[in-house]
Amino acid sequence: MKTFITALAAFAVIAGFSAPLAASAQQYGPVYTTWQPGWDRFHYDRQHVILGRVMHFRPYRVEVQTPAGDVQTIDLKNGTTIRPIGATPTRGDQIAIYGYWSNGTFIASGIVLR
Repeated sequence: MKTFITALAAFAVIAGFSAPLAASAQQYGPVYTTWQPGWDRFHYDRQHVILGRVMHFRPYRVEVQTPAGDVQTIDLKNGTTIRPIGATPTRGDQIAIYGYWSNGTFIASGIVLR
């Protein structure tokens, strides 16, 4: 009986370590709250930032024309911040979108308007 209780206790400890963790928001890469001076000279982390001009904005989606002239559609998720707070991107605004790439899709964590 003592061996059974010891084995049961060991199983409970191991099961506790392998239990899935609660879901939480994960942040990859830098977080920006203001326009960065280097962005005007196109000095930026191309893995985590997309610069351009707003072509079209609607809830959860923004179309950006990059400096190369390409138009890229970026989906926004719940929790994507737009700075300055309270601003709404409009056509022609300079925009920086920061986030990360996942399976070929850019996941936006935030937007900074100039």
